[in-house]
Amino acid sequence: MLLKDLNTQNRGNISFFALAAVIIFSILFLLIFDLCQIFIAREETKNASDAVSLAVAQNLLFFEDSYCNMIAEELARKNNCILVECSYDYDDVIVTVEKTLDFVLIDKFITKSSSIRSTSKTNVIYPWDDRFGYCKTYKFEY
Repeated sequence: MLLKDLNTQNRGNISFFALAAVIIFSILFLLIFDLCQIFIAREETKNASDAVSLAVAQNLLFFEDSYCNMIAEELARKNNCILVECSYDYDDVIVTVEKTLDFVLIDKFITKSSSIRSTSKTNVIYPWDDRFGYCKTYKFEY
């Protein structure tokens, strides 16, 4: 009789530990899922910022700078990002894009929204640039 009572007590303890293990593994799984979302969003924002900066640089090569902001916003939107900054001049383009994250578990503990930003810089090199040797350059000194 004593042996039978010990077995029934152990069954209850094992089910409690199994429930606790399931809860702990579920929380760990959700945490890993949220962390993977961070890495995926970082990769997406980096690809978007690179694509936008290269597209704007290509437009600058053809002296179509009036369309640069429109193209930058459209490309960022197509990559599921928001264009934060797009600045360009004759020599370089700097683009910053942002993506807002929707977490499953982390949002329960953090009240403000989380976002990832990526910045890309592209140097514009024109075909007639001195570096390629396509044109003769003269240096005038006094």
